[in-house]
Amino acid sequence: MGGGLVLAGLLAAAALAVMTSGICFPLTYLVVMLCLIPIGILVLAWLALHRRVPALTTRNLYKIAALWSLPLAVARPLFSLDVWSYLAQGLIAAKGLDPYVLGPVQALGPDSIVTQHVSPYWVSTPAPYGPIWMALSRAVAEVAGDSIVPSVVLYRVAALAGVLLIGWALPRLALRGGVAPGYALWLGLLNPLVLWHLVSGVHNDALMLGLMLAGLELALSNAGRGRVAAGVALLTVAACVKVVAVAAICCVAVDVAHRRGRFLRPFLPVVLGATAGVVALSAVGGFGWITALRGSTTVYSWMSPTTGTGMLIGKIFGAHLTAPAVGALNVIGAMVLVVVGLRLLVSVHRGRISGLRAVGLIFAVAVMCGPVVQPWYLLWALLPLAVTARSERERLVLIGISAVVALMTPPIATAAEHLVAGYIVATTVIVGITGAVLLTGRGRAFRLSQQRAASTVPSDQGCPSP
Repeated sequence: MGGGLVLAGLLAAAALAVMTSGICFPLTYLVVMLCLIPIGILVLAWLALHRRVPALTTRNLYKIAALWSLPLAVARPLFSLDVWSYLAQGLIAAKGLDPYVLGPVQALGPDSIVTQHVSPYWVSTPAPYGPIWMALSRAVAEVAGDSIVPSVVLYRVAALAGVLLIGWALPRLALRGGVAPGYALWLGLLNPLVLWHLVSGVHNDALMLGLMLAGLELALSNAGRGRVAAGVALLTVAACVKVVAVAAICCVAVDVAHRRGRFLRPFLPVVLGATAGVVALSAVGGFGWITALRGSTTVYSWMSPTTGTGMLIGKIFGAHLTAPAVGALNVIGAMVLVVVGLRLLVSVHRGRISGLRAVGLIFAVAVMCGPVVQPWYLLWALLPLAVTARSERERLVLIGISAVVALMTPPIATAAEHLVAGYIVATTVIVGITGAVLLTGRGRAFRLSQQRAASTVPSDQGCPSP
């Protein structure tokens, strides 16, 4: 099953976990630079494994995913500080305050150990997450209080539950989308972005995506109304973790309407049922999350094409133009998303594309046009597209984007000049290791060929002299 590649990925993940632990040596910028070496090795091991996918069973791929995930699952949270925001928001709710109104510094104070862990970008921002996630965060806070390690463990259990749902759903959705399950698991579950941001980064996107993909598998099956209802229920819960899962509900509603040969009669129960579920869950957890969604846009995200372009305009023509440019481009991006999203839904209703593929395409447009983009947002589009990408060209695009973003994401934020130096060092080391392996392999192959050639030469012993 490609034992050398699997071992290389495992050792790289273990090295990353140890190097960032702070146990063996202080966590300095030099260590962060050196961490780019195991990151590069794991990404290369993943890419090299692509050629062996046809020979690997689903069980083999699950084992590889477990091996590569294990070191990161027991390491400190990497690649993001969002887990500390989750902890702070849960503590705010546990204190009886409103996390949809107050940010960590206002509710917990600047001296709180939890507030001090929260990213400076989000220390004053209210929670933008749905009532299900806030209920889970409050439960974690009530169990663990402000204890850092137990809280992280509980959040990681929730994230790993989402990853398990992703692993369950991907091969089944792949069969529905006409893609080999092995390729879907390799591109989805084994993707370095999943390891970085869902396993290691402990993002609530893991739970949202797991519920969404499991819901899509149930709702898009032809096994009757019961499975459709169960799927819509899971999608509703996913939307109450992060509201973006509403896109999947819309696609399912139109897909069901297309398969039933009608529109309103099957469409309305799905939409009304999901709406009733969101209202019921919000009635328990509060409706403040709907207005709090705007809070995440108060911090400019340079990775967003629209926001990044607006920031560039302000940089070139004057800082006073930044806010107007960002606002205008974000509005244009939202309009493009609505228009393209509606066209994709019409295509689903007419049978041109499946509802499953429409989910991935809508999320792809959302990433390109949305006001806020983070590296893990790519997984919203990548996972649904991994189970519907039939052409080699499309698969190569998804592979290339995954590899580049995975390589460009440092495990811990550091200065740009340190990252550049780290990439130079990592490239040199990885090229040296690869060259040594190739030379060793060629030398061994040459010696074996020489031995075979020698063994085929006839011996002159015992032959009479002429």
